[in-house]
Amino acid sequence: TSSNDVYHERLIRHPVFYASIGVLHTLLTAGIVFGWASLLPILRKEGLNLTPSEFCSIFTHGAIGNYLSSLPFGLVLDKLGPKLCGIMASLLFATGCLLCSFTTHAMSINIGFALVGFSGPAIQLPTLHLARLFPGQAKEGGSGGAALFMSAQAGAFDGGTIVFALFSLFANVFGMTSRFFFRLYMLVPFFTLLTALFVWPNDILPDPMVQKKRRASYVGAGSPYLSPATLHISEKSLLVDAPLPRVLSHKPFYCLAMWVSVHILKLNFVVASINDQLDLNMPPDQANLLIRVFGAILPFGFVALPIVALLLSKSTIWCFQVANTVGVLYGAVLVFFPNQALYQVLIVFTSVATSRQLVYSTVFHQTGELFGFRNYGVLLGLTNVVVSAVSLVQGPLVAWSERNQDYFGANLVLLIATFPLFCLVFGMIPKSTGKDEEPVQATEQSPLILPLQHNRDRALSEGMVWPGNTVD
Repeated sequence: TSSNDVYHERLIRHPVFYASIGVLHTLLTAGIVFGWASLLPILRKEGLNLTPSEFCSIFTHGAIGNYLSSLPFGLVLDKLGPKLCGIMASLLFATGCLLCSFTTHAMSINIGFALVGFSGPAIQLPTLHLARLFPGQAKEGGSGGAALFMSAQAGAFDGGTIVFALFSLFANVFGMTSRFFFRLYMLVPFFTLLTALFVWPNDILPDPMVQKKRRASYVGAGSPYLSPATLHISEKSLLVDAPLPRVLSHKPFYCLAMWVSVHILKLNFVVASINDQLDLNMPPDQANLLIRVFGAILPFGFVALPIVALLLSKSTIWCFQVANTVGVLYGAVLVFFPNQALYQVLIVFTSVATSRQLVYSTVFHQTGELFGFRNYGVLLGLTNVVVSAVSLVQGPLVAWSERNQDYFGANLVLLIATFPLFCLVFGMIPKSTGKDEEPVQATEQSPLILPLQHNRDRALSEGMVWPGNTVD
């Protein structure tokens, strides 16, 4: 439509400005619930009298909401477009902030925190197509900015944990209350709502590279989570771009989903319980200092992105096993050295800060490698459903530790659960027909998770091999 063209033209005229707005949206909303460790001491100080397991349930609901939102809001984005998706998500986020401001009412903050977690990633979703403002790889005459934009998005998601860390600082220095903070923070969804109403288009930006070139490509090639942009159109994997029922009838998807689920359970267990673990194992002053240090370190997990990208470019299997090794290291410290402050800072805090990037970057990459991009968004959404289901174990683990006044047992269980993951990685290797591959250079720089269309006809028309066909 002409009105949609006006929105698109405005974005294209000022790409850096509007891309920066998109990254700011993500920073302020998408991942702030994972800064829970900084918020918890303030809630306790203000008189919210709950047990550790009850506090844990508040965080768990926010985290699960964060994981579950990608599937329904992905459908909203596909069907209704960025504008309506942004409007709906902003209204839900504002409602969550309002409910969280009633901090003396456990039910109110429980529902509010879940809404904040659920709607945050949905505010991010309408910003991802802005990577199409920077089409093409630099070596092909494009700007090469899509990968940089997606790297900034990934860093902003993790960086969002700084929101509650800053609130904790203001609360301790200036006496800011959580009631005032959450009501003041409603300015953020007001800002994202205005952006959705007056800036975001009704439809995603068209892909300029498709208009310029008709070469074999795959959606997501510009993602920082993926290895260098080369697609192998071949019969190597029976599951690449296979129908969804076929993918779900084979074990690689379930191995991948369980692998990420165990790691996210371990990471979220630390975030949910680290305050109580430190209180039980450290003198009060030292525990309070370490909690502040943890809150300060957590937003800087994005520094691991270059290392993750290097690992993925070398070997995905190595990336999986590095994540497993890191999980064993910080798990062992929590089990065997819970009262060693230096080990907590150097190993546990830094590992937890960087591991979420390592784990999810590997999963984003491997999902594309194993299953292609025909059902990429749905598969990631289903993976997060499995993550959410496994995360429900977190509550009983905290309750068990609370009864024993000791987190040794729960930490030991999670440490032991890490070791099978070293073998589970090999269950992600799909069956192969053994036929040779025909490498095709990818040209599209897109962050969007959309089904590929007409790739078979395009490949055949350009003389490339497609499963079931040969080219003389």
